Amino acid sequence: MLSKQQFIFQKMMAEEGSSNMFIDFSEWDEERLKQAFLSFQAAGKIKINNIFTDKYADILYKNILMEKGWNLASGIQNIKYEKKWITANQKANLQQIQDVNKAFGQDKFSYHFFRAMNNVNPGMIEFALRQFIQGEEFIGFVNSITGLDLTTCNTCFLSKYATGDFLSPHSDKGNGRCAFVIQMTQGWKPQYGGVLHFMNEERTQIIESFVPDFNSLTLFYVPDPNGIPHFISHVVPNITQSRYAITGWLS
Repeated sequence: MLSKQQFIFQKMMAEEGSSNMFIDFSEWDEERLKQAFLSFQAAGKIKINNIFTDKYADILYKNILMEKGWNLASGIQNIKYEKKWITANQKANLQQIQDVNKAFGQDKFSYHFFRAMNNVNPGMIEFALRQFIQGEEFIGFVNSITGLDLTTCNTCFLSKYATGDFLSPHSDKGNGRCAFVIQMTQGWKPQYGGVLHFMNEERTQIIESFVPDFNSLTLFYVPDPNGIPHFISHVVPNITQSRYAITGWLS
């Protein structure tokens, strides 16, 4: 049986087709694309607000809130750890979080957050989103802005940052030539943390920060050989909201 959001999505596809269902490309005339291109060329990054149509963004957000298949994704230095967030793994997962927090205090590369959209058999909404992001239309749109001649989506996943979650400074080296982040959290405030910070090459200063505004797309270049240093700040204690984002890399 279809969920309410799946039913609405199916109806939306039937009425509007796939062309402008995700992004209304009719709003992106030559001048707007030119300005976005110049902005990206100048900074190596860009944040675009209201990327999806309002109707699709609302459907996607409500579908994300119903997601149950979360894994704890974490790591210390080059050692990755990912296990389902279920009762059977609770002891190991909580110990891992403790170890990661300790590693952060020792200034080691470390992170913990929750990850989904790893399904072998994804639902209707996830499948359609993957098809769109991996398709020529979206990649061509990104190329119009970045000029990077990208052809492939290397990976795409849904992340959830709950209280205490973070991702320490890193460079995305080897993941792809262009990173994308689609923020999908309504009502998020800068003081909650979970902010994407870009750093100088020495990793001593923050040079620019992007608050995870709902329905915004961030693109940033990952230059050879060392990428661009950035991190996601800790989500503050004692809030019930979580920060959701769809993240991936293009080559």
